Amino acid sequence: MAQKRDNCIILLLDAPEPEKLSQELKTAFGPERAVHVNSDLLQNVYKTAKAFPEAILILSYEKTPHHQDLTWLDQEDPGFLEVKNRSLEERMADAFRLAFFTGAKKAVLLNHLSPEIKKDWLYQAFDSTSDRTVVIGPNQDGSLYMLGLTQQNLRLLETPGFSHGKNAETMTERAKKAKLAVFNTPETYAVNGEEALRKWMEGREALPPLFHAPEPPPPPKPAPAPAPAEHKRHRRHAKSPQEPGLPPTQENPPL
Repeated sequence: MAQKRDNCIILLLDAPEPEKLSQELKTAFGPERAVHVNSDLLQNVYKTAKAFPEAILILSYEKTPHHQDLTWLDQEDPGFLEVKNRSLEERMADAFRLAFFTGAKKAVLLNHLSPEIKKDWLYQAFDSTSDRTVVIGPNQDGSLYMLGLTQQNLRLLETPGFSHGKNAETMTERAKKAKLAVFNTPETYAVNGEEALRKWMEGREALPPLFHAPEPPPPPKPAPAPAPAEHKRHRRHAKSPQEPGLPPTQENPPL
C-alpha cells in the first residue's frame, strides 16, 4: 500500500439541521426525524473513514450559526474545508482539487447514505484507482456510494449532472466515453426510506458494535480480607456446672 498521504478520503458533511437536508430524506422520514437519521449515517461513515489507516481525510463542511464547528460529529473538533454557497457538485470538485493540491495521488469520495461500506472496499478502491481506471461503488438504486479518481480524471466532473439520481450509471458512461476502465466495488444500498433504514438497524443489532470501543472488563473483585488470627488466651478453666444430682436414696431403716 502506498504511503498514507498518497491517498485521501473525502466526506461532504452538512450541519444537523432540517434546512441542510435533502428533500428526499425529509419526505421519507419527516424533517425532525430525518435530522437524527442523517446524523447517525454521518457518524457511521466518519468513523469508518477516520479508522482507515492508509489515507488522510478531507471534510467539506458549510458551518451555520448554530453549528460553527464539527464538535457535534467529533469532540476532538476536526478541521474542515469550509464552503459557502456552493452546490453539491461544486463541493465535490473543490474537495477533489484540494486533495490533489495537498499531495494526494488518489482520492475517494464516500456517500454517507450508504452505511455498509467496508474497510476492504476502501483498500480495493485505492489499489484500483489510477490514471486509466475510475472506481465506482454502485448502490442498488443506481446511485453511487464511492467515487475514486486521480487528478488526471477530474475532467469527468466538469460537466454538471453527476450528483443525483442514478449517478453511478452517469459516471460509468462518462468514464467509458473518456476511454477509461471502470472498477466496481461491491454493490450495497442507500438509506432513503423506512425499509433500508430497518435493514441497517437490524444489521447493527445482529452484529457486534464495530464503531464503539469494547466495554472494559469489570474490575476484579477485591480479595477477601484474611480472617483475624485467633489469640489464644490462657485462662482458668471454669468448672462446668454440675448436673443437678439425683435426690439421695433413703437407706432402709433398721429392723
